[in-house]
Amino acid sequence: MRELTVTIDDAGMHPAINAAIQKCIESGNVDRVSIMATGSNFAEACMMAMMRSIRVAAHLDCCRGPFLLEESNFPESFAAWIKSADSLADSVHREWSAQIEKILSSGGVVTALDSHRHLHNLPALRKVIISLAKDYGIRTVRSAVLPDKYMRFPAGIKLNSLGCELKTSLESSGLVTTDRMLGFGKAGKINRKYLSRFTSLCRDGTTEIVMHPATEKVWSSGQPGELELITSEWFGDWCRGTN
Repeated sequence: MRELTVTIDDAGMHPAINAAIQKCIESGNVDRVSIMATGSNFAEACMMAMMRSIRVAAHLDCCRGPFLLEESNFPESFAAWIKSADSLADSVHREWSAQIEKILSSGGVVTALDSHRHLHNLPALRKVIISLAKDYGIRTVRSAVLPDKYMRFPAGIKLNSLGCELKTSLESSGLVTTDRMLGFGKAGKINRKYLSRFTSLCRDGTTEIVMHPATEKVWSSGQPGELELITSEWFGDWCRGTN
């Protein structure tokens, strides 16, 4: 089986991200948008996805906020979550459930789950996301299996290990995930050179490319470049060539 899924994360976080998503959807080069229920522009993101029949994921947030439940008081950094995930798992379950419910109440159909900063790959939160997927009948969950783990961030090695463990747990639970996830090593700065390194790899098995375009810098100077890339003829040809 060969399958490539192009997902745009952070939908609803910022007007510049939503504006980019609209352009990317119009290009026909996007398969899924991952919507952040805690985002200030959440409603617009849901409407865009529904109007164009784009698949929707819930981009579950427990580190940015503002959170939906008053009880949710979470740390921001990945390092802090490594230490506190076990004690906060029950609170995360309630918060993430509320976020899924918010997307569903908007009329969206959630077909996949992932999380902001990939926190659901942590063992305690892995159990949470598997439980939520089963509760809501959502078959697909992202796992951070990173072929580019050595390219930029030492943290990628740790995240890749966690992602491989999550992938095994998902498959044992009858859930679906891809063989690999691209984008971590160049988050917000993906370009042709980066993608070209993985052309052959993407022809084997299933791949999700996680992208973060915006019409202006929101958190990375490379986000406008990602918008230009996704809407280019080259990108469409590259995606079709790997399938």
